[in-house]
Amino acid sequence: MPEASYDLLLQEANRRGVDPDALADELLRTGLRASTGDLQSALAGLAELRTRLPDIDGVTLAREARTELEHRGA
Repeated sequence: MPEASYDLLLQEANRRGVDPDALADELLRTGLRASTGDLQSALAGLAELRTRLPDIDGVTLAREARTELEHRGA
């Protein structure tokens, strides 16, 4: 653990009045639980959004945009 991170851990443990090892364990468990839940929720949300979006052909979209810009410039 980098020294600055360890110092922060010690400061927070002292502030809370807990053992630094216990605080590190708590932070690790909390962080892993939160990130797993957030990731699963985000992936589910993206999958649901994807089902509502039309199929998009990027090349066709770019060609149409280029044509539109050329017509505006003419």
